[in-house]
Amino acid sequence: MIGRSALTRGARLALRRQDCASLAQRRGYAAAAASTETASYESADINGIKVASRDPRGPTARVAVVAKAGTRYQPLPGLSNTDRRSALRITRESELLGGQLTAYHTREALVVEAAFLRDDLPYFTELLGEVITKTRYSTHEFQEEIERIVHLKQAKLTNDALGQALDNAHSVAFHKGLGSSIYPSSSTTLGPYLNENSIAAFAETVYTKPNVAIVADGASQASLSKWIEPFFRDVPASASSPLQLFTQATKYYGGEQRTSLAGSNALVLAFPGHNLHSDKADVAVLTALLGGQSSIKWSPGFSLLSKASATAPGATIVAKNLAYTDAGLLTIQITGSSGAVRKGAEEAVKALKSVAESGITKEVLSKAIAKAKFDLLSQNELTGTGLVSAGNSLIHGGKIFQVAEALKGYEAVSAEKVKAAAKALLDGKATVAAAGDLYVLPYAEEIGLKPAGWLVRSSCFVADLAIAVTTLHPKKPAHPQPHKQPDKMTFAWKAAGLSYNRYLAVAGRVVRRSLKDDKRLAAERRGDMDLRFAKWENGKQGDNKNLAQANAALAENAGSSSQNSPRSASRWKFLGLSLNQQDLSDLDDEPPPPKITSEAIITTDITNKFLAASNTLEPGELVKDGFFTLFESVGALEIMDPKMDSGCLAAGESLDDDYDVTRPLLPKEVLGIIDQLLCHETLFTSLYLEAIMMPQPVVIQEAHFTRNAEDFAHKDPMLSVLRAYCLGLLKACWYVNERIKFEHYYEEEDFVTNTYHRSLLDNIDREEIRDVLQEARRLLRSHQHYIGQEIVEALDFRLELRYAFLRAIELSELRSHPESLKTPWIQMKSILEPINKSHHLGTPVNECFSAKLQRRLASTMPPRPIVQLSFEDTYSHLKRLFVDGIEVTDVLKYSDSQSLLNFALSFQAKKPQPLVYIRTLLQNYLFKDMILLGCLSIRQVFDDDLSIVVLPCSRLLDPANDKVESPNDPRFAIAHQMEIFRQRAAQSYLDVFRAFCQNRCRVRRTLCHAIQDWEAVQADAEELDQLLQLALDEKPMLYQPFGSGAASPTYSLPLSSWAYLYKLRLMEWIVQLGFELEVYQPDELGGMYWYLSYLARTRAAHVERIKAFAVRTLNDLRARPSSFTASQEAQVTRSLSYLRATILDAAVTWELADALASVYALVYDRLGLASPPPRPYSSDALRYEIRMRPFLPVELPELPTFADFSHSARQPDKSDRALLGQAEAAVAGAKKGYELLTKFDEKEAFAAGEGTHGRWLASTRNGFKSVIQAGLATTALRKIFDARDRGEDVEAQVEILGPDKGYHEWWIVPKITVKSSVAAKGSPA
Repeated sequence: MIGRSALTRGARLALRRQDCASLAQRRGYAAAAASTETASYESADINGIKVASRDPRGPTARVAVVAKAGTRYQPLPGLSNTDRRSALRITRESELLGGQLTAYHTREALVVEAAFLRDDLPYFTELLGEVITKTRYSTHEFQEEIERIVHLKQAKLTNDALGQALDNAHSVAFHKGLGSSIYPSSSTTLGPYLNENSIAAFAETVYTKPNVAIVADGASQASLSKWIEPFFRDVPASASSPLQLFTQATKYYGGEQRTSLAGSNALVLAFPGHNLHSDKADVAVLTALLGGQSSIKWSPGFSLLSKASATAPGATIVAKNLAYTDAGLLTIQITGSSGAVRKGAEEAVKALKSVAESGITKEVLSKAIAKAKFDLLSQNELTGTGLVSAGNSLIHGGKIFQVAEALKGYEAVSAEKVKAAAKALLDGKATVAAAGDLYVLPYAEEIGLKPAGWLVRSSCFVADLAIAVTTLHPKKPAHPQPHKQPDKMTFAWKAAGLSYNRYLAVAGRVVRRSLKDDKRLAAERRGDMDLRFAKWENGKQGDNKNLAQANAALAENAGSSSQNSPRSASRWKFLGLSLNQQDLSDLDDEPPPPKITSEAIITTDITNKFLAASNTLEPGELVKDGFFTLFESVGALEIMDPKMDSGCLAAGESLDDDYDVTRPLLPKEVLGIIDQLLCHETLFTSLYLEAIMMPQPVVIQEAHFTRNAEDFAHKDPMLSVLRAYCLGLLKACWYVNERIKFEHYYEEEDFVTNTYHRSLLDNIDREEIRDVLQEARRLLRSHQHYIGQEIVEALDFRLELRYAFLRAIELSELRSHPESLKTPWIQMKSILEPINKSHHLGTPVNECFSAKLQRRLASTMPPRPIVQLSFEDTYSHLKRLFVDGIEVTDVLKYSDSQSLLNFALSFQAKKPQPLVYIRTLLQNYLFKDMILLGCLSIRQVFDDDLSIVVLPCSRLLDPANDKVESPNDPRFAIAHQMEIFRQRAAQSYLDVFRAFCQNRCRVRRTLCHAIQDWEAVQADAEELDQLLQLALDEKPMLYQPFGSGAASPTYSLPLSSWAYLYKLRLMEWIVQLGFELEVYQPDELGGMYWYLSYLARTRAAHVERIKAFAVRTLNDLRARPSSFTASQEAQVTRSLSYLRATILDAAVTWELADALASVYALVYDRLGLASPPPRPYSSDALRYEIRMRPFLPVELPELPTFADFSHSARQPDKSDRALLGQAEAAVAGAKKGYELLTKFDEKEAFAAGEGTHGRWLASTRNGFKSVIQAGLATTALRKIFDARDRGEDVEAQVEILGPDKGYHEWWIVPKITVKSSVAAKGSPA
């Protein structure tokens, strides 16, 4: 946790500099009130989190986190009102700063709010971020505090008549959602639902970016946004908990509920009100008119309910509108003695009726409007209600409620509108909730309100309803029927002989005719149907025609002769249903009574009718409705396609296999089956493996080819050996599958994890399977005289391979002693060679592998074909797997962060790339449980990297800073700011390692997405650098930038320099991987190499600047010889060594890229030796936009415009000879740089470890070879220039090889062959 008040100390300095001018202009407390504009909020979106703020420029501020977690969204009873957090440190620090922390919930929101002095905004913003992302839901806290508080609130609600009445009113009015109780009653079942785990799961569901809004009152949008971004970064984008919120839209029902309660009485009369956006201004004015509480002491006031309460002594009557995001409830709340409540309810309804019948005067209207305005302004300015309302509006996607707009709506309300609103409330469904003495408290109809029910509009509605009831519930016969055995229960519409469609038609007609005219007409229009058809000829669809019109035209053309033709009479009518549009419109007419042959389901043979109807269609005619989509049509085409239809069987073929897995096997057949299992891509083609997996074995004894212990398969030694191998294979596959699923991978692209609901022995212990393997090996040795030594050794090697693989999996979880982890991998590598040599001894058994298994398993997807590699390819794959398994353990030999990064870069760049299991194993070694390499914290590696790159021997990384408790000590502020930076940048830093653990295509895609994050990290680091300058009291240094003649004072800015360097490296990697993956076309290579050179030059200049400050650090340390230690000198020397190597790497990159850019400009633009292919739908500008799209969010280095890019790549201002000379000079410079790089040892190259340094050195030498190849290309170009200068005709051939055919994947060097016009003999360059 970063709960340190020093944040406010350091942040105040930065904030005061920004706000000093505005603070000087603040008005005094006695000034006039602000305009309504100060009550309006500004909204923004910061990294997916919705933020709103308003700044009345007072001395205090208030920030609230509003979460979509009110009682209306809770999926289980009793969750929302227990989210709280108690921490002594938070309490102490908040009290020291004079702040107040509160947490509460409403029906729609869970609110965590902080009120504080204006300058303490950073601390409390950080604190709120911690509360919603890092709260610990401990068992002891739940049992000792939360349960007790819940029970106390339940007890309070039990004796609160008004609270129960309001809860009941919401329940009756809205049912679920808003109808949920604000607090759980004592009768609510909480035990199965409420515990610390359910609260944690609910918090994970709630505290996500779409469900959270942050609202501030007293802070500007700029200052709030500045702190929201770093402190709320950890808020997830989506819920990780399976718990789902209840998110149904609110619907008003109405009704009446009465609760008996002793001691107090309350009655709530409720009607539909206005929502948060004041969508019903007339209802708001009516609420103010009803009132209930006088604005002037000792005076009844003008409101109707305050006058009504005077006639009901002892009763308190108040009208309130309870506004929510999508609904509102206008309530009249009455409390007092039972008699007074009854009298008050009668008077309240009389007052409402008086408005509905007689209206109000203009004077009363003006008072009501003024009161409504005052209530609105005071609600949004003087209390925290405005925060919650703004937060709810943001969360639900609507615009923030703006007070000024609502006030204009109030001014437009007229007396007629108020009268109409009152009448609508009385005519509609009322909600009445009573709690108390029910013998006295009135019912709704007793006080003149209509109970909830349907409003009968007309006689036709009654007739339709009678038809529906009569049809669904037929009358009983007049005479008693003989006694029958009771039939099975069935639906009423079935018993009545109706089809389900007919039943829906009758019910729908009843509902439609009960609507008001405008709604009814719209509903009837939706019932209109228009069927169209098209005729297909020669595979082409004809014009769409109206079916009813075509039917009428056909009947008209047929004339009288067609009247006797059954073909025309039944052309479009079959199954008793007319497809004529007119007939469809007559669907509401009553059909003849059906012949009921059974009281259950009626069956009818339609075969003949269907055949007759189909015969009426002409060849090529198709009747299609709008729901027959492309998906259904393609699905119809896939039927009976053996490649796509899992159920397609050839003639005479069955879905079951005839192979007997219990038949005796010869030793060479067992050997052949095992080798076939090695070569198969998937498990789900082997009948032996399927026999073990199904039915799922519970214990090791059941994991056999049959489940009967008396079968031959349990006794045959060869089947026992095969079973042991299969068990080892399945268990190993389960471990591999789980490991891959646990790490970052891409389904179908890297690996297929689908097991078709088959258990890969996950419930059987690994040691039991290893015992079976050892027992099988002993069994083989005991039968050596019968089987033969050669076969026994071959089978034994394969069983040992399975045993060693399980051992390697077991040790990989330890992440300690790398040499010990290598042992099983080395063992498997040594076993592989004798396995390869003994392959010829086996006899394949092809019939024990079948694709039919795929058809049974993959019923919803196309069956996968059997993919079987050759044994030579399998041997190559396994050898590569075991070698990579040996090498990957070297990652655990940590020396420094840069060596670790170079290990990941060089290991994943191997050709061919390591298999997906090895890549996920590397992720496991690196990141498991967020303990790097099994022994290092993230901070250790992160700080080590900062120390190497920008902060050698720096006070910023001194661990002693964390022990300082005095807020006035600069080290306290340093520790705090550095911890902020670690939390902000550490994930981005680790994601670089994780990205290179993916396949090469995904590496580039991931880096393209990571660029945006590093841009944000750099921006945050720049702000923290400013604060650290103050804490360190850093003095500027005169520095002359790379390539500039003027020196200027500058600061070190270490954190932003570190982030900028990594961002530049990511940009270079993206471009270089583009060459490797052949993203760029050959004619685009010149421009992209120029851009790579531009990036490398920028990186070199930036590292030169960092190096200057590292040298100053070393000089400062040497100036204090008494405190200068050898370890300090070693740290600075290590940093200077890294910076030197980085500058040299950037130099050779830009030199070689410059050379290739010039060569391609000569080849394509100057000499015309190659020409780009025609692209009629593309242009250079469009392709430039696509290539530079990953870098659009980057501010620095500035992205060149297309004109600058094109000019720099082609260099039209230089002559051909000058361009060639530039290429030759760049080749010479790159050659010198590579000569130095190839002499670097492990320490200088920051590639610790023999394997890492070997791979790094091989890559460097390949780059050197590419330089030599580029030199040959420039030599060939010079020959062409010389020959042309002599007037000779020269023929040249240019071949641009792919990345896999050159020396290095990142350097695509053209091969230029020069041919003289005189001599036919070619001289390759």
